[in-house]
Amino acid sequence: MTRVLRLTPRYLHDADRLGAVAGSARGAAVVQTIRALLREDVLPTTGDVRALLPPTREAFVRRVPHRNLWLWYRMRGDELLVLLLTADPPVPLDE
Repeated sequence: MTRVLRLTPRYLHDADRLGAVAGSARGAAVVQTIRALLREDVLPTTGDVRALLPPTREAFVRRVPHRNLWLWYRMRGDELLVLLLTADPPVPLDE
């Protein structure tokens, strides 16, 4: 499956604020996580958490390996929307 990547302005702001920028180790780790999301056959996968994106929208969250960073995303058709990057873990929604 080919996915189209969409980075939201909020994500770009968060990445800059958290130092996950091009040329940095944090930035490389985030890019690897995004690439992994793009390669998955089906999303979400085991380990991805469903959480509330305030005020009322749901999103999925994947931890950036070996980092205190969480990547928030949603799927819209064949688009992977990267919504946020946070340094705080999400509060999972009860299933």
